[in-house]
Amino acid sequence: MAIIGGGIGGLTAGIALRRAGFEPVIHERAAAFGEVGAGISLSPNAVKGLEALGLADFLARTANEPLDQFLFHGETGEELLRYDRRTTRETYGAAYYQLHRADLLAGLVEAFGAGRCVMGAALARIEQDGAGVRLGFADGSEERADVAIAADGLRSTVREMLFDPSEPRFSGHVAWRALIPAETLPERARLPASINHVGPGRNLVTYPVRGCGLVNMVALTRSDDWVEESWNARAMPGELAALFEGWAGYVGAVIAAIPQDALYRWGLFVREPLPTWVRGRVALLGDAAHPMLPFMGQGASSTIEDAVVLGRCFEAAAHAQEALRLYESARIERASFLQAESNCGGDRLQALDPYALRDNPPQNEDALGIFRYDPARVGIT
Repeated sequence: MAIIGGGIGGLTAGIALRRAGFEPVIHERAAAFGEVGAGISLSPNAVKGLEALGLADFLARTANEPLDQFLFHGETGEELLRYDRRTTRETYGAAYYQLHRADLLAGLVEAFGAGRCVMGAALARIEQDGAGVRLGFADGSEERADVAIAADGLRSTVREMLFDPSEPRFSGHVAWRALIPAETLPERARLPASINHVGPGRNLVTYPVRGCGLVNMVALTRSDDWVEESWNARAMPGELAALFEGWAGYVGAVIAAIPQDALYRWGLFVREPLPTWVRGRVALLGDAAHPMLPFMGQGASSTIEDAVVLGRCFEAAAHAQEALRLYESARIERASFLQAESNCGGDRLQALDPYALRDNPPQNEDALGIFRYDPARVGIT
């Protein structure tokens, strides 16, 4: 069994499949595991899945648990909405966590086993027949597997070859991110909370990670065009400051505290939903199947859902192709719903009048019932 891609989705799928009694091998194009610094949110639906895979203790000691999620008027700083997360465990059956993405990746690598990963393996071709799948890599090597799971991201090589050759489309949204030393920020930034300032066409979020040592900042703005889609495009804090000129003092203080070499930006791209994720013995997972914009924080969480359900399907099925059919049937409606809601979330959040968010609160994750989903228990037949 082969997994293409060693990110959060591929590693979680590997752990789930191993717990189901299989021995998958991950093929990752990067020479070594690593992640540009950024924070990540894991909502209760994903946390239930990770805890079912034995990662409860890891999350409890590594992640932060926000007590509140605030929405503030970007310019005036007025509080518009507050979501109390103190009863999240009681209400949804698991915590809402925030942590450093690199820490999550390291925990998944440890749980799966670095020795089960082939690094520097860039997929160049994929073919299949009745007996299995043949993988050809850029270095000339080949592997055979009975099944291949493609967890190779937005620009999935497998998706392009077998499912959808079209290019991703720029969404009009640009994300900026930085990790900022907490001691350089206002005390409010270090509190166990998510703080979101919103305004026409943009918003800026902060929350602490690694205890209170670092504060993760994500800003989302709009642009008419974008040339590159990258996790590694450096930017200067002055560029971001110009986009948020005149905003509340907290926003200005956060941007002013960004180290000169710590700010990155990337264009956010979208793809159309697919009618199927399975071709014979090959299946898509995570962003390869359903990339989504970050406005509901469900990109990683939905990928984790996929992985947990995939493992359960292989455990329940009589053979691999039945498992893939069960997986697609169990996941495609849920993931397509999350993809659609996330992709229109920016338009709702970045309303022309922030007071509209206060007076007519948008359909958030709670109202939509997103957090109640449990990938470790949801029906798969």
